[in-house]
Amino acid sequence: MSLETYRLEVRESDAGLDADVYDSEGMIEESTHVSYGDFDVEAPNRDGDVSRSEEVTADVIELDLQVQRDGAGFAFELLGDRETLTMVRIDDEE
Repeated sequence: MSLETYRLEVRESDAGLDADVYDSEGMIEESTHVSYGDFDVEAPNRDGDVSRSEEVTADVIELDLQVQRDGAGFAFELLGDRETLTMVRIDDEE
C-alpha cells in the first residue's frame, strides 16, 4: 500500500447535491447523489451555487462515502478502512 491523495468534492445540482471522490489522477473513486425530495427538504433559495471540496492523503484499501442529514444540513463523510478521513458539510442556510 502507498499514500494516495483523494479529493472529496460536493456540488449543488438542480434537484440536490452531488458528491464525488477523485484520486490523484482525477479519476472518480466514489460518487453519490442526494435528492432534496428523498429527505422531504425543499431546495434552498441560494444566491449562488454551492461547491465545497476537501483533500486528504491516506494509505487505505477501502473507501466509503456516506451521507448524513440533520435538521440543519447534510454531511458527506469520506471513510477509509472504516475511519473518517475528511468531511464536507453543506448547511441549508448557506
